[in-house]
Amino acid sequence: MSSVRFCLLLSFLPVVVWASDFLSPGLTPVELQERLAAPATPLIVDVRKPAEFGVAHVPGAKNIPLDEIEQRLDELRSGNGVLIYCINGSRTRQAEPILYNNGINNVYHLEGAFQAWIREQLPIEKDGVTKSW
Repeated sequence: MSSVRFCLLLSFLPVVVWASDFLSPGLTPVELQERLAAPATPLIVDVRKPAEFGVAHVPGAKNIPLDEIEQRLDELRSGNGVLIYCINGSRTRQAEPILYNNGINNVYHLEGAFQAWIREQLPIEKDGVTKSW
């Protein structure tokens, strides 16, 4: 899929959830990009469905769909914290209380969600290959 069509597709998606709707602190896309280069990177978890994840995702992200989070909590226990994101923030907001209620407290969210990552034209990963704009 060309980047133009991908961006056009994103323009039809719902508006990003407001930052005040989140329980966790946020990292901007640029802050997350900087952390990816640091040794203490949080576990990055994309809570979208596998088909959405397959289109493109943050490099190094792990796909744990929202409806599987409770069954896969052990995968989310990371000493460097967990950053969760989806396309527009709505599933991220639903995932946060699940993590907090199960003792995973070092949680962050991606400010502006994956839409903001794309707007910043940061690298994306698809089929195991990282691509730049």
